[in-house]
Amino acid sequence: MQLTEILSNPTRMRIIQYMGVHKEGTAKELAAYMPDVPRRTLYRHINSLVECGIIKVKETRQVRGGTERLLVDNQIEFNSKMKPSDLTYQYFMNLYNQFARYWEQHADELPEKDSDDVIGFVTSTFVLDAEETRNMISEIGEVVKKYDNEHHKKYGDKKVGKVRSISYISAPVDQENK
Repeated sequence: MQLTEILSNPTRMRIIQYMGVHKEGTAKELAAYMPDVPRRTLYRHINSLVECGIIKVKETRQVRGGTERLLVDNQIEFNSKMKPSDLTYQYFMNLYNQFARYWEQHADELPEKDSDDVIGFVTSTFVLDAEETRNMISEIGEVVKKYDNEHHKKYGDKKVGKVRSISYISAPVDQENK
């Protein structure tokens, strides 16, 4: 399977995100995190990510007559073997594919302002020094952690909501005529 195919799948991206945040986990923990994904499908995606090296099996242990694998995040090592331009391309292709799938499913109707879909594109440009940039990214990270922690509580409720993808990029703007 090519890297584009691996990273363009929303379920695999959710697994990668979970592993990036938690650093390790089991298929059982991933299943609890993503109860909307059938177990067979989840195991197939985990195996794809193990095969390509984005996640690794740290250890295998016997649990109640079955075998459980402790999976660990391997994104730093995996990414170090790729060119930055390839990583950037894969990231943007994933975003593009998410929106393309959405628009294909909803080609006949545009979401209304009060729709549950809540989609949008936003780019904001700031003048920040390095410390302010680190602080802003840290604060965004805290908000992400807050909602990631709330994620587990919501699945006990019948009104779970939709799985959403929210992305941000921080990079200096290449200004012409400096």
